[in-house]
Amino acid sequence: MKRTLLSLAIVSLSPITHADEIEKIVVIAPMQTPITLTTDTKAVRQPLPAQDGADLLSSIAGFSLIKKGGASADPVFRGMAGSRIAIIANNGQTLGGCGSRMDPPTAYITPQSYDTLKVIKGPQTVLYGPGNSAATVVFERENERLAKSEVIGFTNAVLSSQGRHSVNSDIKAGNERGYARIAANYSDADDYEDGNGTKVHSAYERWNIDTEFAYTPSDDAFYSITYGVSDGEVAYADRMMDGSLFDRENIGLNIKLSSLSSLIEELTFNAYYNYVDHIMDNHSLRPFVANMMMKTPTSSNPDRKTYGAKLTLTSEINTQHTFIYGVDYQANEHRNRVSRDQFNNPVETMPRQIDAEFRQLGVFAEFEYQLSQTSQWVSGLRIDDWQSEDHRTMISAMMSMKPNPTALQTRDDTLFSGFSRYQAQSKNSSYFVGFGITERFPDYWEVVGGSRGSETSISAFNVDTEKTVQLDAGLVKQFKNINVNFSVFYNQIDDYLLIDNMFEKMNMMSKVTRNIDAETLGFEGEVMWQASKALQLTSSINYVKGNNLTDNLALAQQPPLQLRIASNYQLSDKWQLGGLVRLVQHQHRVAIGQGNIAGQDITATAGFGTLSLNTNYQYSDALQLSAGIDNVLDKTYAEHLSRSGAAVSGFDQIDRVNEPGRTLWANLNWRF
Repeated sequence: MKRTLLSLAIVSLSPITHADEIEKIVVIAPMQTPITLTTDTKAVRQPLPAQDGADLLSSIAGFSLIKKGGASADPVFRGMAGSRIAIIANNGQTLGGCGSRMDPPTAYITPQSYDTLKVIKGPQTVLYGPGNSAATVVFERENERLAKSEVIGFTNAVLSSQGRHSVNSDIKAGNERGYARIAANYSDADDYEDGNGTKVHSAYERWNIDTEFAYTPSDDAFYSITYGVSDGEVAYADRMMDGSLFDRENIGLNIKLSSLSSLIEELTFNAYYNYVDHIMDNHSLRPFVANMMMKTPTSSNPDRKTYGAKLTLTSEINTQHTFIYGVDYQANEHRNRVSRDQFNNPVETMPRQIDAEFRQLGVFAEFEYQLSQTSQWVSGLRIDDWQSEDHRTMISAMMSMKPNPTALQTRDDTLFSGFSRYQAQSKNSSYFVGFGITERFPDYWEVVGGSRGSETSISAFNVDTEKTVQLDAGLVKQFKNINVNFSVFYNQIDDYLLIDNMFEKMNMMSKVTRNIDAETLGFEGEVMWQASKALQLTSSINYVKGNNLTDNLALAQQPPLQLRIASNYQLSDKWQLGGLVRLVQHQHRVAIGQGNIAGQDITATAGFGTLSLNTNYQYSDALQLSAGIDNVLDKTYAEHLSRSGAAVSGFDQIDRVNEPGRTLWANLNWRF
């Protein structure tokens, strides 16, 4: 049952005659089913409209962010980060290059360049690649055939008092035979100030251009080629270096054919090539100051090539049985080059050295059995053959370079993932109970990046794969004026890949990747109450608790309990007012120095509350004007998962990366 619980802010193409047809500001993104969310990426949101993929995810219950400044945050879902969350965009993956996660995959995604965002909770699908134990996040573009010759477009502009500006445009032009599409974005921001008026080293500038050329000879055939480029620079408040280059290039091929035969209802084929070229340095975006670790201007220039393909077939055996199956492949190569004296020996003139390669070949299948008109049994299985190679000859360990004990080694693994769930619907409700198993291959950052070893070696290349068993259950219930959505989960994780920066080895504190046993449990809930024709109240709550069973400690990097309460009041057919109260509990369950590839626990943190207000004016069917105030009370606070502050010349030393203080913003949306 696909039943929308809250408006997804889609503009009506017909004249506005009812207040509920106004495009609303999204402050809490609703779940349409207990396990899946689909939302409009172009809708206006509060807090300040999203500038990258992670920002957009923060409006969804269960997601948190590991913040390190004004951009490039790492998303966390149900206390899990990194490759435990699959990030799919344009039918492929862009894997970052920085060994310290300056450029997570979401940093290369401009949400407004896509049409929809889909989130699938937990290991409840095998269609989008391996290892997705926490969630699958898919940024999608519509590929429907145009019915006539037309031009469809979207333009968005944002201004804010913290010095942020952005312009987005997405235009599609064509006819029933095909179309051309171009999406472009430019955004920048100054260093923001927190609630105390302390300036945070957080300025950024980024741009992107993405194009698509599609051929649609019939309703049953779609062919397209995509090409995109982007770049930018980002200042970071949590480290000794900034990102001065975020060069991305993407090429994609997409084919979709329907009604092929009595055996094959649909065929889709996707192939992609993604390349990122990244530079981090200590002199481009901040004054260079020599210290014990970096005595001269330093630049590090990793790059990464990722390419892959997927073939998916859909067979409707009969009215009760649907079979989706296929094969996918991905390979990526990571290289690096470092200059310890950038001015005299520029990094751009140095040869690149490959340090790791990864290859994965998988087969997958999902089967849906229609038990009755209102219930289904859905199961999936995938098998992945993994291979990785360690090309490092030397490793930085104990303040010196040492021979790599796993140099030129190759490791092979065959891993399994699968799920099974029962789901049912009635006129006013939908629920499911599911069970999933995921075996996850260690990612680049866990075995190569970050110069980490294992418990027994200076190389982490041979740490064990991670095994997750998860139980999920969820319910959507609609009453007369109230909609309720609630999901619970329990995870048992064997050989959890823990990043431990305070592991005692050889009488020293070392940075290692180690396998532990862990468990997590929690829930997400949403309630929407249509109190009157004009007033709508919405709230969401999410909680996760993690335990490190091996060390008898709290599992690190778990977000605290969070409650959000939003209101939307319709003043007229054109005007609306809204607000958001966000309450976050303190977090005392920490494991100092432990965490994941994106961050480690620093200290326990106090709770906080913030208030935001917004207003929205629907000038016409196509034009929407919005404005808001984030952090109305000018609160000084930091997210529990935010990173610790670093000493940056010209800036006050901060303990944690605080969030912006009071911020006024204005937004213009034009759909035509």
